[in-house]
Amino acid sequence: MRLWTTIALVATLPFAAAQNSQIPLETTSLTLVDALSQGNYTSLISLLQRARLIPTLNRLNGSTLFAPTNEAIERHATTNLLWRSALDEDLAASPLRDNIQEQLRQQLFYHLLNYTLSSFPPEGGKTQVLQTLHFPRTPVEPPTHEPPPYPPWMPVPGGTLGGAPQRLRLAARDQKAFVGVDAFGKGGVEIVKGRVNVTNGVLLGIDNILEPPKDLGMFLY
Repeated sequence: MRLWTTIALVATLPFAAAQNSQIPLETTSLTLVDALSQGNYTSLISLLQRARLIPTLNRLNGSTLFAPTNEAIERHATTNLLWRSALDEDLAASPLRDNIQEQLRQQLFYHLLNYTLSSFPPEGGKTQVLQTLHFPRTPVEPPTHEPPPYPPWMPVPGGTLGGAPQRLRLAARDQKAFVGVDAFGKGGVEIVKGRVNVTNGVLLGIDNILEPPKDLGMFLY
C-alpha cells in the first residue's frame, strides 16, 4: 500500500508561503535530505556529506533546517577557508581538512533545530528565540586524520554554555522573514524560500550563512 502525505511545497517568499499553506499539494513522502536534493542545495549536501551529517538528518524527527542556497555557500566560501576546503577537493592538504570536521559540523548544527517551528513567520512583529543544535565547546585536541569514532554524529549536550544550546532569533519585518537577528529584530539572514514541510521536519531556504557567535575567549587576547 502506497502511503501518501499532504505537504506544502512552496517556492515563494515566506509570507506568501504562510498565506498559501492551506492549498494542499499531494506528493510522495519526502525527507529533509530528499527536499535538499530537489532544490538549490547541492553545495549544502556536499558539506553535510563532508561532515557526515546525512545520517544525522535522517535520524532526527520533527526538526527545522535553515538551508543556505548554493549561491549563499559559494559567496561564503570565497572568504572562509574552512568551508572552501570542505568543498574543494584540491584543498585536501589544507590544515583545516581532517576526518573529524568538528568545526564544520558545529557550524552546520547552528542551522538546525531539534523541533518543528509551530508558527512561521512570527506574528505581531515579535522576535522569536530558537534553540539550535549547536553546543559550543572548546576543543581539547587538535584536528586528526584518524577515522571518526562512530556514526551518526549526534549533537552532544554540554559545552561552554552550561549544557544549553546556542540560541538564534527569528523575526519578520517589511513583509519578509529573517533569522539570526539581534535582540531588536534587526539584521539577520533573509529567508528566501518558503516553508517546505517534509516527513521529518521543515526546510527553509536562506540567502546567507548563519555565523555562530564567537567564543568570548577570542576577545581576551
